[in-house]
Amino acid sequence: MQANQANVTFNTHEAVKALKGSGFDEKQAESVVETINKAVNETVATKADLALLGADLAILGADLKVQGAKIEALRETVEGIQENIEKTMDTKMAKLETRMLRMMWLQLMAMLGMFVTMVVTLT
Repeated sequence: MQANQANVTFNTHEAVKALKGSGFDEKQAESVVETINKAVNETVATKADLALLGADLAILGADLKVQGAKIEALRETVEGIQENIEKTMDTKMAKLETRMLRMMWLQLMAMLGMFVTMVVTLT
């Protein structure tokens, strides 16, 4: 946040008087008070700073809602893909099972044919 000159109530005259009363000379007291006043006014957020921050937070909140909606749409897409994969796999597994059963049936029939042939030949 860029600091603007804040209108902080700080009575520099009273501060200089207090420092002089505790042993500072005029130049020292004014230097200390000027340094303190500058530090306070450069670090205090103004109403304008807070308004900018509020606007930034509102924009961020709107962006988060948009991103949340995109994430939700992506989640739904992934779920749809997972369902399609499961259906495809189920279908492929069912087809594979059907083929295997047909092959086993054909082998059983072939073995039965060989058995019948052997029985007829032996009788």
